[in-house]
Amino acid sequence: MVRFSVIIPAFNEEKYIAKTLTALRRQTIGDFEIIVKDGGSRDRTVEIARKHADKVVSQRDFSAADARNQGASQASGDILVFVDADTVLPPHALERFADLMKNDDVVGGSCRKVPEGGDVLNRFIYEFVNVSTFFSPYLRVGGAHGNCMFIKRSVFNKIGGFNPKIKIAEEQELVRSAMKFGKFVFLLDTCVLESPRRIREWGRLKLYVTWLVGTYSSFKVWEKQMYEKVR
Repeated sequence: MVRFSVIIPAFNEEKYIAKTLTALRRQTIGDFEIIVKDGGSRDRTVEIARKHADKVVSQRDFSAADARNQGASQASGDILVFVDADTVLPPHALERFADLMKNDDVVGGSCRKVPEGGDVLNRFIYEFVNVSTFFSPYLRVGGAHGNCMFIKRSVFNKIGGFNPKIKIAEEQELVRSAMKFGKFVFLLDTCVLESPRRIREWGRLKLYVTWLVGTYSSFKVWEKQMYEKVR
């Protein structure tokens, strides 16, 4: 059994996923598997994923939460790591997560994110969100970035995984459930790079409002929740 199972939901991500997978293969520890959960891509996503991933599962899903759950069902690791297809992890990330998980009181965690190549204002907005997320567990709001978070598989299974009906900020509901079993930690000393495509397409205000509304709506599932995909 491997220590980590890294699960990457993907749909038409040929522009980004190769960079994400290559960064994972550069990790300072090798005790992990990579699972790409493809949602029926019509581009070269699956072709690229098969060159780098240990498992590629191609099956329809109806939300990011559903895709993550499907990927988790194929995992063999003790710890599940959820990474988005446009997110680049630094080489030491999994090693840092492993060190944190030596503490038996910790059930999972997440870390900072910044926009790749972002300007000063974009980075400021992201850091504001990072600080807010850091304090979220204390307020019982949540405490994770969905593009890079990790959790003990045993705890994930006990809580039934992500709620597939939640389309936005499903990670916050998962964190609130996980904290019933132990601590969920937000790391300030580890940072991932995220594609700035949403800033480019939506603008800063729409992106921030979407994050804010998404966190609120994770407390009450709205049937018409939608999270516009940006490719």
